[in-house]
Amino acid sequence: MKTAIIAEKPSVAREVAGIVGACAKEDGFMHGNGYMVTWAFGHLITLAMPEEYGFTGFNREHLPIILPSFKLVPRQVR
Repeated sequence: MKTAIIAEKPSVAREVAGIVGACAKEDGFMHGNGYMVTWAFGHLITLAMPEEYGFTGFNREHLPIILPSFKLVPRQVR
């Protein structure tokens, strides 16, 4: 079984691949030593906006916003 690693950009993927020993280069990924390393362009997920937690508009009384957990939202690509 191989472990897949997705990096934010190609330069980071190359660095990670070197660290884990994934030296064989293919089109769009590198592999070796039980790892497959590929990349995306930019962040794949982001933190949810305050409105998704029930906060509407700006109010200083809401600050700081401290939540028990954060919602992650997949990035929408146009």
